[in-house]
Parts: sequence; C-alpha cells; structure tokens
Amino acid sequence: MFKTQLKTCCAFFLLAFGIPYVSNGQTNTKEPINIHKLVDTLNITLSNNYVFPEKAKSISQHLQSQIKKGAYTLFLNNPQKLALQIESDIKRIHQDPHLEISYDPNFSAHADAKPSEEIIKQSKKYWKEQNYSFRKVDILAGNIGYLPFNGFVDDIESAKPTIYSALRFLANTSAIIIDLRENQGGSPEMVSQIESYFFKEKTHMNDIISRGAKDTTVFYADPAKADSLNLSMPVYILTSRKTFSAAEDFSYGMQQAKRAIIVGEVTGGGAHPQMPFSIGQGFVASVPFARSYNPVTKTDWEGTGVMPDVRVNAGDALLKAQQVIFEEQLLAAKDEKEKLKNKYYLRALVPSKEVKAIPLTLLEQFTGAYTDVTIYIDNKKLFCKNNHNRNVSELMHISDNQFVIDENAQIEFFKDSKGNYSSIKIYLNDGSVFEESKK
Repeated sequence: MFKTQLKTCCAFFLLAFGIPYVSNGQTNTKEPINIHKLVDTLNITLSNNYVFPEKAKSISQHLQSQIKKGAYTLFLNNPQKLALQIESDIKRIHQDPHLEISYDPNFSAHADAKPSEEIIKQSKKYWKEQNYSFRKVDILAGNIGYLPFNGFVDDIESAKPTIYSALRFLANTSAIIIDLRENQGGSPEMVSQIESYFFKEKTHMNDIISRGAKDTTVFYADPAKADSLNLSMPVYILTSRKTFSAAEDFSYGMQQAKRAIIVGEVTGGGAHPQMPFSIGQGFVASVPFARSYNPVTKTDWEGTGVMPDVRVNAGDALLKAQQVIFEEQLLAAKDEKEKLKNKYYLRALVPSKEVKAIPLTLLEQFTGAYTDVTIYIDNKKLFCKNNHNRNVSELMHISDNQFVIDENAQIEFFKDSKGNYSSIKIYLNDGSVFEESKK
C-alpha cells in the first residue's frame, strides 16, 4: 500500500496503523553509546520522514540542547533507559503517541529482509487462532446487534469469511452496536473492508498521504467488496480513551459519512501511520511517515481524538447506546404498539444499582389475586405467580410502581380513586398490554 515507504521486513505488519514495534533488546551494552552520532542519525531520519517537518526541526534543536546539558550521560551504558529518556524529551516538545524510540540490536539484521514463508505462515496461524480479533457476536434485547472486536488485522483475505459471518448474523437486527472500546488499531485495509458492508454506493472515506514517497493511498467503502451483504440499519460505535489509530479511522470515517453515531469517550488521537527506522547502535525510531485526510473535514483526528456524538464514560457506553437506540425508535414509531415496545425496552435498561429498596409496607399493598397472576410476598420479597402454568418469578423493581417479571414481561401497579393499589398492567416485549383488576 504505502508503495515506496513500506519496508518488506518481518515486522512489516506492525507498521501501518499503530501496532507498536516491540523491542527485544538487551539491558546493557559493553561499549558506551555515541550519543552525538545517535541523535544526529535520529534527527536526519525525522527530517526526511516525519509527517511534521517543522516539528522535526524543533525536536532536533531540543535534543541537541539536551546533549549539551549532559542529560544523557548517565544512560550511555543502558540503552533501554536511554531510549525512554530520548522519547520522553521528544514528547516535551511534541506529543505524538505514534513517535517512539526503542532499543533492539537485532532489528537492523532483518529490517531490509523479506519475511520468510515461515514468518508469514506463523502470522496467518496467529491471526486465525485469534479468530481475526472477533471474540463474540450477539443480539441484545430489542433486536439490537452487538459486535465487539479488538483489532483490525492485516490478513484481509483470510479474515473476510469471519467478518462476513459476524455481520451476516446481525443482518436482521434493527440497529448494530460496534464496540471498539478496547480496539487499538491495525490495518487500514480491514477498516475499508468492514466499512464496505454499510454503504449502498462506493464512498470516499479516507486518504493516507505519505510524506517521503509523496504519494496518496485512497480508501473507499465499496459494496463490491462486501459479497452482496449490505447493512442499512443504524450503526452505533462505542469508543474509549484506548480506542486508537485504525479504530479511530473507522469511527471517524463512519461518523463523518453520517453512517454511525459515536457513543463514549474521546479517543486516543493517533491518525498517522508509523514505520520503524534503524538509527544505528541498535536503536529503532518508529516514525509517523504519513497522515490521514478525511474528504469531508479536510483534516484528521491526530492529537484531538474522535469526538463522540454522545459523550459518556466508556463503562456506561453500551447501556447509553441502547438507550439512544430505543429513544430514536420511539420517536420514529408509527403506531402505539411500536411505541409501547420501545418504552418497554427503555424501562428494562434501568440499572439495578439505581433502584432504591422498597419498604415492606408498600410491597404489601401490591399483593393480591388478579385474573392471570397472583402477587405475594415471601421472605420480604415480592413474587408473581402465573395462575395458568404456576410459574413463579421474583419481581425486580424498575422504578416507582414498575417491576420486571421476566425477560419477556413487566408489570405496573395502579391506584384507584380511594388510593388503593387495585389494578395492574402487564407489558409484553412485543408492545402488547393487558389490564387486570384485583379479584
């Protein structure tokens, strides 16, 4: 993809969108590090490749000033600590989560080598065993699809059947929630692949502009790549501060194309692909060499993160997304039964921690025999017995005089003109309502 910039090394697939290069270097070296040569090489690498040329100059000046102050003298025999110190000094000038310094004396030996067939085989085996980052697919109450996954893998052709199967399973849902709260990035090609299932027409989603190569890779959501599976239901994407890089690409592109609502926290703010460069003496600089460019906003999310449409703590995002879905469906409901159905699911979302305990004296007022059910107290808890099949359920309080009978039914108690609870309404999850009075 990034034609002249991407090196075909065995670390290749870690490069493109924020999967960090992992150092496996030693702790100490026999010979002290030549700090002047190291920083000079780093500065040349940044000057030639870093996506922000002006920032490269500022970083260079700061590192040179740190050398003059003797800031690195204590670390010249400890390359791991030296790498951390240089990276820390860089971040004082410019915060870029994709710009990293590490120590790996083995990196230069394979930096220009093509990945062996065995390495490629191992990579494919690894992703297959990880099910291409998909761990679960579910249909939540109210026919809401739920798809969490934690990475955008590079082996697209192998991953496509799994992606297709996951989304095909959700094809009959009324809305889909895609959970990226733990997703820290990966391949922009997989971003494009998944986007393609959600558009009826070929849609320009993102460009990646390479500085050194001076070329641009254009990404489209293209129904031709979606194996005739087109999903037209509303899409909601959950984000957190940990949502990063390619996961932000997907969130940002879907949001700006008006194809998804983002629910959660502002994301990490990493929009620039990185690539590792050997800077000598066993050190590696992972440098953002390109930038994203959204055709709608004419910019990207670097440093700012993706701003959610509905801002809420990440831990509450799933519940909040379901609430937003049912509220939207309630507004769009065309008949009373459809309204009652969405009200039913909204009531069911009330977290148990928010429900206050009910005094026993009040619970006693709810008890009695009705046409289809009998309400009674046992061990200070309220129960509902079906008078026909004798099934018994403990009533779980929602709010005021409303309770959950089971996953399919809720009950509400009503007072008469004398102030006594003498009638009930039983709500079913299909929008049906039954009214009964005490015998």
